[in-house]
Amino acid sequence: MSKKSAPKSRERREMTTGRALFGFLAPILVLVGLIAIGAEVTIASLMALFVMIGYCMYMGYLWPEIDSAMAEGVRQIATASMIMLLVGCMVAVWMSSGTIPTLLYYGMKIITPKLFLPICFLLPAFMAVCAGTSWGSISTIGVVLCGMSAGLGIPVAMAAGAVISGAFFGDKMSPLSDTTLLAASSVEVPLFDHIKSMWYTTIPGTLICLVIYTALGIRASGNIDTAAVSVLSDGLANTFHISPIHVIPVALVLVLSVMQVPAFVAFGAGIGSGILWSMIFQGRGFLENLGYIMSGFSVESGVEAVDSLVNRGGFSSMLSLVGILLVLGMLSGLFSKTGVLNMLVSKLSTRLNTPFSILCGVWVSALFICLIGGQYPAIAIPAVAFKDVCDRMDIHRVVLSRTLEDVGTMVAAIVPWSAWVVGYGVILGGVTVQEFIPYTFLPMICPILALINNYLGIGLFHKDDKVHYKPLWRRGKHEY
Repeated sequence: MSKKSAPKSRERREMTTGRALFGFLAPILVLVGLIAIGAEVTIASLMALFVMIGYCMYMGYLWPEIDSAMAEGVRQIATASMIMLLVGCMVAVWMSSGTIPTLLYYGMKIITPKLFLPICFLLPAFMAVCAGTSWGSISTIGVVLCGMSAGLGIPVAMAAGAVISGAFFGDKMSPLSDTTLLAASSVEVPLFDHIKSMWYTTIPGTLICLVIYTALGIRASGNIDTAAVSVLSDGLANTFHISPIHVIPVALVLVLSVMQVPAFVAFGAGIGSGILWSMIFQGRGFLENLGYIMSGFSVESGVEAVDSLVNRGGFSSMLSLVGILLVLGMLSGLFSKTGVLNMLVSKLSTRLNTPFSILCGVWVSALFICLIGGQYPAIAIPAVAFKDVCDRMDIHRVVLSRTLEDVGTMVAAIVPWSAWVVGYGVILGGVTVQEFIPYTFLPMICPILALINNYLGIGLFHKDDKVHYKPLWRRGKHEY
């Protein structure tokens, strides 16, 4: 019996700067090009992966080497992918238990006539943090708020800008948000360390927004017609048992996270307590909750706005994002195997040899990709390209993930040719992008604050520093 012959060796081509540049740009251009013409991000990522596989074969790599590199890329993001799936499950049971509806219900009670425009920022922000979705916040309470603005003498475009700014606060800061999860997992940092780091730009950005919105809306007069708000809050109250006790599952997860309990355990406790609360207070059965965990929470309340806001979550809702992450993980493994990024970063490092210059490279890369390809690629691709060089420059990866969100997540709210951004104007009263983008302040302010903080060293942690938040804390340039 003859032995299987070993795979034939193939002559490996030398990695040059030109070949490295082609190996990096070819899959990236395919990715952003396909997204630009309307392809789904998952499919565009898959096509980019095939281009990279072809490049690896051109460079002389055998299939077992390529396969092994992709497997290693997947292994590195496997835990993060599982956490994303757990978050989807937790959102579903927190809807079923009345936890998120309770937070939404009490959030709507803070609307007051005198500070309507700041409320247009704060209330969507609160709802987006609770639900983990900017779109859900914009398309529900955002519509209600913009409908009220005309009666107060506030231009609808101004209210729409405040609503979108607030919603994207939640898109950036919520531990349930897909962009927040993607940024933390792409650079391989703990989720709540990433969120803690983002306060360095988000808190001052939020304060600036509140000052501006207060100044713009302070002269508004009239009384709010609360009928639309009452419909939404009454719909929540009629569909769910609303009580402060429903906040306990959220508090439990936050306490466990502060205690540095592993995310698997913390989110598992959140799911378990959500199921228990749903059975006790909402009267939903155990098997019914298991169905929600898989497919997402679903209810017919008779109020379309309520259904739009609460019918979400579930294991299956995160599969598309996990698919993107798995494909990009394979792409990352091939980049590492071929040394494409090492070659380019080594060349880049000779010119960008300070923390600020490296982070400027991250900033520009995320901006360029966001303008062409949207949020997910703008976060994931620079994360792959710069996380190792940040390690070598003794920059904590939470600074990288923070910069990616300050640009990649936030700028997506004000890209005027984006179908999503155009859609915001349509649902918020028929305003055009030219009308509301000038009032969408937070997505403009955060990228600027990222540059300022990175230049001054504010929140610029060393690689092994413990992540904390202290206003204006900075590390002097002489320490690098």
